[in-house]
Amino acid sequence: MATLTMNQLWSFIEGLSLSQQDRDWLVSKLIEPSFRVDPYEISPSGDSFFADSRNVEAVNRDVEAAHRPGAKFTRLSSREDVMRMIEAL
Repeated sequence: MATLTMNQLWSFIEGLSLSQQDRDWLVSKLIEPSFRVDPYEISPSGDSFFADSRNVEAVNRDVEAAHRPGAKFTRLSSREDVMRMIEAL
């Protein structure tokens, strides 16, 4: 990204009403990940989400937590299930 474009983007981010934690998260997503892996090793589609090993580690933690005894989850098997979950948020 050109310097001018990055400066404009940074000015825009600073102008948003975000907490510092939210700003830090957003900025971390804009920076090229330094934890790159081959996404095709994990996903047949090669989805770029899987190119960042931090994302893969987060998914693995969530899967492990879901398999622990007593873990609670909601099975979504229909459109109505999804809509009920969204409405409950």
